[in-house]
Amino acid sequence: MRGGLARYRRLLSGPGMLGCGTAALASKLQGSMFSLSLLFTVAPGRSYATAGAVVAVSALGGIAAPARGRLLDRRRYAPVLWSVLAVHAALVAVLLVNEAVHGPLPITFAMALGANVAAPPVGVVTRVMWRFVTSQENRSTALALDAVLADVGFIVGPMLVGVISSLLAPSVAMAACVLASALATALLLRALEGREPAKSVSGEQSWKGSLASVPLRMLLGCAVFFSAAVGGVEVILASHGGELLGSVLVSVLSVGSIAGGLAVGALSPARAARVGRLPQLLLYLSMAGVLLAVSDAGQVVLTVVLVMAVGMAFGPCFVALYGQTAELSPAGAAAETQAWVGAALQGGTALGQAAGASALGAWGFGRGMALIPLFALLGAGLAFFTGRSVTAVMTE
Repeated sequence: MRGGLARYRRLLSGPGMLGCGTAALASKLQGSMFSLSLLFTVAPGRSYATAGAVVAVSALGGIAAPARGRLLDRRRYAPVLWSVLAVHAALVAVLLVNEAVHGPLPITFAMALGANVAAPPVGVVTRVMWRFVTSQENRSTALALDAVLADVGFIVGPMLVGVISSLLAPSVAMAACVLASALATALLLRALEGREPAKSVSGEQSWKGSLASVPLRMLLGCAVFFSAAVGGVEVILASHGGELLGSVLVSVLSVGSIAGGLAVGALSPARAARVGRLPQLLLYLSMAGVLLAVSDAGQVVLTVVLVMAVGMAFGPCFVALYGQTAELSPAGAAAETQAWVGAALQGGTALGQAAGASALGAWGFGRGMALIPLFALLGAGLAFFTGRSVTAVMTE
C-alpha cells in the first residue's frame, strides 16, 4: 500500500503536475454540474417536466464532440478553447436572461442545446494532456488518477450545485459551471504549453478522420457496451429499494470505482498492463453482474458488497479504455479520437439507462440486472477482437 501511494506522490511531485491534477478535477466539474444546474434553473419558472425536457435536448449537443476534437487537432489549443468558451458563456447568459424574464420556451431550448454544442472540450484535452506531460513509467498512474477524479467530480459537482442553488440561486450555479470551465481551460493550456501534439493538415487524412481505423471503431463499440452496463446498473440500483437505499447503492458504486482506479494506479506499469487488460476486466464485470443479478435483493449487506464488487471494475475499465484509445489514435488526431470515445461512452450510458429502466419495470430486479453481464460480455468480445485486429495490423 505504501509503495502504491508513493507512485501517486511521485506523479504529483513532478514539475507542474499538481496543476495538471487541478485542471483535470476542474474539467470533471463541467459535466457533473451543467445538467443539474440547468434543471434547477428552468424548473422554478416552468416545471420539472419541462426542465427535464430541456436537459434532454441539451444532451444532444454531445454529438458535436468529435467536431470540436478535430478542430483542436488542426488549430492551436488556446484560440479554439477560449473561442468555444466565449460562445458557451454567451449562450448560457442568454438562457439565464430568458428564464429571468420568463421569455419564450423555444429560446431556452435553443440556448441549452447550443451551450452544450459549444461546451469547452476540456475533458478531451485532459485525456490528451496526460499522454504528453507524463513518462511511460507514470502514465498508468496518471490515467488512474484521471478516472478517480471523474468519480470525485460526479460526487462533488452535484453537491456544489445543490449548495449554491440553495444558498444563492440556480443561475449562480450555472455561472459557477462556466467559471469551472474557464479555470480548467487556463490550467490545461498552462500544462500543455510547448507540449501540444502535432497538428494534422486538412487533406492529409481520410474524411473519416479517426474512424478510418478499424481497431478504433471496434474499441468504440466496446466503449458503448461497457458504458451501457454502467448506465444500466446505475438506473436499476437507483430505482431499487426506495430513494434512500437507491442513493446509497449508487454511492457505493462510485466508491468501488474509486477504489478500483486507485488500485490500478498504484501498480507498476508492467503489473498494471497485466491486470488492466480490457477483455479480462469486462469478464470480471460480467461475473460480478451475474452474482448481483442472482443474489437476494432483500439482503442489504450482501447487495452492498456485490455492488462494491461491480463498481471496482469501472475505474480500471475507464483507465484501460482511455489508454488503448490513445494508443490507437492516428497521428495528428489525438483530440478527435478521445472525443469519439467520450461520445461513445455518453451514447452507451443513455442506452443502458433506457434499457435498465425498461427491464426493471418489466422483469424486476434480478432479471432486469441480467442485462449488465450481457452488455459486459458483448464489450469483452469486442475488446478481444480489437486486440486481435491490432496484432494483425502490426504483423502485416
